[in-house]
Amino acid sequence: MKEYWAERLGTLSRSELATGYRLLESRDRPPTLPEFIKLCRPNLDPELAFHEALEQGVKRERFNPNDPDVWSHPAIYWAWVKVGAFAMTHQGYEVLRPRWVDALRHYAEQPELAAVPVKRHELPAPGKARLQPERARKLLSQLRLKGMPQRAGISGQTDWARAILEKHERGESVYIASIEMAEQALGLRE
Repeated sequence: MKEYWAERLGTLSRSELATGYRLLESRDRPPTLPEFIKLCRPNLDPELAFHEALEQGVKRERFNPNDPDVWSHPAIYWAWVKVGAFAMTHQGYEVLRPRWVDALRHYAEQPELAAVPVKRHELPAPGKARLQPERARKLLSQLRLKGMPQRAGISGQTDWARAILEKHERGESVYIASIEMAEQALGLRE
């Protein structure tokens, strides 16, 4: 029996085995060999796959670690990526059907299809992060407590410039660019 199972499972690709393994969690009991092979190679009905991609794609875009996206087959995920999340959510199945069916068929026929990558939490785009005013005030007050100056011209901010010019006056080797920046910082040069 072990040899028979090994022989039948040997015809499956890594990504198909990964799909079957991932879908085991959705079952109440262990599958038979034919049931497991169906889990590994689900019948990819294009319209059902499209609606799964819509649902799972929205979950992926919103990213909630407590409610992750789960794809029944990697081909559905990769077809979703190829067609594009924007097109998927803004155009209907009838409009996208030719593109969707081509993309789904393309990925379903690949013998070594990559597994669905794990979604990671992303940092917000520059300028899109929101910091509450009270939290900002608290952070600024913590910086002041650590001795950080609040604005230019406060003692300590130009000590580096004075040190460079003193080093130069003593005849020590200093880069010309360092001298120019120090003079600029002290208002001795424009």
